[in-house]
Amino acid sequence: MGLALIASKIERHEMRLHRLDGSIATLTRGLRIAAAIEHEQAFRRVIAMLVGMPTAVAGLLFCGVFYNGWQGNGVWYGVVCMSISAVAIRGALEQIETHHAELQERLFEMVLQRQRVRVELEDAYEKKKNYRRVRNPIEVKGAA
Repeated sequence: MGLALIASKIERHEMRLHRLDGSIATLTRGLRIAAAIEHEQAFRRVIAMLVGMPTAVAGLLFCGVFYNGWQGNGVWYGVVCMSISAVAIRGALEQIETHHAELQERLFEMVLQRQRVRVELEDAYEKKKNYRRVRNPIEVKGAA
């Protein structure tokens, strides 16, 4: 293998390593964003359940037990409570798919690929370091 061929192989591996580093950085940012979205969704779900469930129970009590209370307005209070509960819980049901697991799997594959490229690059550097030009038999005869 000639020195120029080894040098081009090193250059290709370095460019590939640079692209892999950029892809890994992008996937890492994507994972951070996905985790933040999942945490926000969990927080919204908790708040919706803390507001929606007691309000729904109050609405059921107003409609079922206290329907004649407050001059016959118990049913209206119950309907209002049930509506508030439905609005609060509805917000928690809308999910954004983050593909967190797929991003983690892709990141793992990219890291393994980067490691393989680094090993190949080290081998190429070693070949370049140990390179000795083999002389052509005609050159040897001409030198003698």
